[in-house]
Amino acid sequence: MHVLRKIVGHGSLATTQRYLHPDVYKITTVGAALSAHLSGLRAPRSLPSRIVVAH
Repeated sequence: MHVLRKIVGHGSLATTQRYLHPDVYKITTVGAALSAHLSGLRAPRSLPSRIVVAH
């Protein structure tokens, strides 16, 4: 989480924690958008299909 805080430029860990959600679909979607942004590509127009995690 500390690495993520540095990547997004938050000054405090509490700020980063406010944006974290345990939803795998959202994490995957945002990760894909961030990867596209960092590689200079546009984010994909369609979102990946929802991932189901069995507990």
